[in-house]
Amino acid sequence: MAEEKENSEQQAPQGKNKTLVFVIVAVVISMLIVLGVFFYIFATDRHDEPQQKTLPNQVEPYQENSPASASSSRTNHISIGPLYSIPQPFVVNLVTQSGRRYLKTSITIELSNSKLESEMNVKSAIIQDTINEILSSKSIEEIVTSKGKERLKSEIINRINEFLADGYVKSIFFTEFVIQ
Repeated sequence: MAEEKENSEQQAPQGKNKTLVFVIVAVVISMLIVLGVFFYIFATDRHDEPQQKTLPNQVEPYQENSPASASSSRTNHISIGPLYSIPQPFVVNLVTQSGRRYLKTSITIELSNSKLESEMNVKSAIIQDTINEILSSKSIEEIVTSKGKERLKSEIINRINEFLADGYVKSIFFTEFVIQ
């Protein structure tokens, strides 16, 4: 009887040790998973910028200081090119389930050179139509964040530059941006 009692006392600590080891291993694995997810999120955030795609037959509209990427809207604000203000604000319905969300924005465009101002005046209706088309195709979720606004700027720059001949748009500035 005494021997059985001794054996059961020896087995009990071994069972507790196994449980303790199992818990420690589970905690370490959980921490590694959380750290992996954390690093994955931060690694993909830096590379989340939209990539500019060119069609096979499409030529880059400009080469110097190529501002077509999302980072281009962060141009050198010390040496700003000529500015072209679109006279009327844009008021568009945003894409929503209920259809009752609006965006009102005023836009000023930074140009590559002053020769482009006359072309912008001639093509102002096309430019406004293009911007209206882009803005009205967006949902509130797409444009409410700063990254969303940067993507929107980049899209507007790329679309306008497709039909300009005397220069290119360097940057877009939202002088008013109200979502209701």
